Order: sequence, then C-alpha cells, then structure tokens
Amino acid sequence: MTEPRDRYDVVVIGGGPVGENAADRVVRGGLSAALVEAELVGGECSYWACTPSKALLRPGAALEAARGVAGAAEAVTGPPDAAAV
Repeated sequence: MTEPRDRYDVVVIGGGPVGENAADRVVRGGLSAALVEAELVGGECSYWACTPSKALLRPGAALEAARGVAGAAEAVTGPPDAAAV
C-alpha cells in the first residue's frame, strides 16, 4: 500500500469487484488511483461470500444481529441448526 497523496490521476468510487478492477487497470497503466469505499473493499462477493457459501453464512449473521436487539435477543436460544442450513 502506498502513502496517501494530495492528488490522483483517477478516483474510483466504489471498491466492489468492478471498482477494484478499474483501480488495478489504472495503476497498471501507469497512473495513480484512489479507491473510495464506505463499507467493504471487494464488496459483498469478495468478503461477505457468494452463493452457495452465502446460504451457509447468513443464518449465523442473522442470529448475531438478533442477539444485538433487546426483545429479540431473549428469543434466540441456541446456535443455528446445521442440518437445516
């Protein structure tokens, strides 16, 4: 990773798969690029999982989210049912 600069040749907004590719091509072409992303560089596919693994990860994420909400947290009594997932 390089140090932040005041000026870039290209600013890519969105660090999903397309943004990553665009920034990579710009840099490989000899220009400087800044990649701006509000959430996850790589987007959902690269770091939050793609199908079919998304189906395996979502139940755990849903349980974690429910445990963080008063009223819903009390209803969560155990881990996900692995066979059902």
